[in-house]
Amino acid sequence: MRRGGGYGPRLFAFWYDGAMPQLDEIYSRQHDAEHYSRFLQEGYAPLGWSGDPDLILAFNNGPAQRWEVLRHEPLRNLPNRHVIVCAGPAGQGLNDSAIFTLIQHLVAHDTHRAGNSHIEQVERMMKANEKREADRTAAAADATAESLSRFYHEAGKALGVTETTFAI
Repeated sequence: MRRGGGYGPRLFAFWYDGAMPQLDEIYSRQHDAEHYSRFLQEGYAPLGWSGDPDLILAFNNGPAQRWEVLRHEPLRNLPNRHVIVCAGPAGQGLNDSAIFTLIQHLVAHDTHRAGNSHIEQVERMMKANEKREADRTAAAADATAESLSRFYHEAGKALGVTETTFAI
């Protein structure tokens, strides 16, 4: 039995609403899961990915309706536990471009590579989050500055304030 609990790239489909998809849709997703799981598990040298046999590609057929990458991480009392590593957007299919983008992301965040420790990963993510938050704050300030200026101008006209004086 191989690592990953022997599950291989099987399709884990969940039907929450009781409606079962058509068989050709299931077979198509199963084929996609098997085809693209091979890249994740066995590796893809042109992108520098050596593979991870514990990764599984599955389609969540529940309310989410999305593809997910799961990692087999067993615990003593949960030998078949799988953790979601990442999930695609709802309603989108799979293609080579999406898988190669996913592999590039996995390579960039692989802590087994030299110079890519978990501490460096956290520091990079914190910097990226801080930059994203600063950009968001700046964009919000820019978006409100002009309308706020117009409001103050109109409020000043309505209240009869024609000039600004500073008390010194």
